[in-house]
Amino acid sequence: MNIERFLAAQQGTYAEALAEVKAGRKTSHWIWWIFPQLRGLGISETSHYYGISGLEEARAYWLHPVLKERLREITLAFLQTGKSAESVFGMLDAMKVRSCMTLFYEATKEDLFMQVLQTRFNGQKDNRTLEMLYLPKDRFLLGAVAGDVIGSVYEHYRTKRMDFPLFPEGSRFTDDTVMTVANADWLLYGDDLARIMQRYGNRYPHAGYGGMFRKWLTEENPQPYRSFGNGSAMRVSPVGWAFDSLEETLEAASRSASVTHNHPEGIKGAQAVAACIFLARHNEAKQEIKAFVEQAFGYDLARTCDEIRPSYRFDSRCQGSVPESILAFLESTDYESAVRLAVSLGGDADTMGAIAGSIAEAYYGGVPKPIRQETLKRIPDEFTEVLKLFSERFVVN
Repeated sequence: MNIERFLAAQQGTYAEALAEVKAGRKTSHWIWWIFPQLRGLGISETSHYYGISGLEEARAYWLHPVLKERLREITLAFLQTGKSAESVFGMLDAMKVRSCMTLFYEATKEDLFMQVLQTRFNGQKDNRTLEMLYLPKDRFLLGAVAGDVIGSVYEHYRTKRMDFPLFPEGSRFTDDTVMTVANADWLLYGDDLARIMQRYGNRYPHAGYGGMFRKWLTEENPQPYRSFGNGSAMRVSPVGWAFDSLEETLEAASRSASVTHNHPEGIKGAQAVAACIFLARHNEAKQEIKAFVEQAFGYDLARTCDEIRPSYRFDSRCQGSVPESILAFLESTDYESAVRLAVSLGGDADTMGAIAGSIAEAYYGGVPKPIRQETLKRIPDEFTEVLKLFSERFVVN
């Protein structure tokens, strides 16, 4: 948790914000870092960067001696104006204040926040905040899996459009999902990854594996085969959630890839995706994620999907599909648009949907409920159980 980002933002704006509230009218831009809200309520870079990740981070904010006193002081100043939230903050920012009060009341049970809700918002908490806070009861690690299922039909019937049906007849999980679940299992229980992947692969033999991988699944002593295919990147998303440092994440991504894809490009593809997920779930802005990937892995992220789409063709190499999938995420505005952009490039649609979807899940705070529900209908119960257990251990704080 990077609580210091709020101190940095408030350094030059808190006194001004307090003065404006005391005067009874907000006139400058500071709402996101003065009255923090839950991450995912807004779609801008600013709202993402200053979004609170959940109850744990909200409690950490409240325990910080400076941030706590400032939030208390400015909230009391608002109450003392005697004015409505709309008259002080304007209609849109009044909604943000209600979101903030709801979040911090749920995290701390402080009477101050409930007092604001009762006197300025008719006792009504923000429903979207409540839904997102308690979503973990229904949450699974589904970013890659949903992207895989959505893209599965379009691997063979490629599209260059954005308005394709998300779940047409024939939508199904493929090898991307099977091996993502295998990696989640590995991180949960710490067994031999190669044996886990063989176990899942042989249990689900008709998931669309490549020829070399199918042979590897049957070997008594499976060895890596220098692949640089995007299989290493499609399965790595659980790694992006499981570790507390970027260094650990990159090392684990290398291990995940190297059981089969031990070519430098295969390892790089897995590391790039895992790093994007790690950075996204730690509230890094898209520009910072882009800069890190360009510097660390040398991928060209200066292009746009519109520039790529006309001439792009099926490419199952990491170096020919991972950068494009990351670009789809970078251009997106929500989870669904990330997957649509990836699939619309007309390439290895299920894998590119899985990669873009896995990063978007971390950045936007989950997979939308309708997509989640449709995806869960299409995967085995044992996959659902592993992904739920993984989320409870690594994703839900």
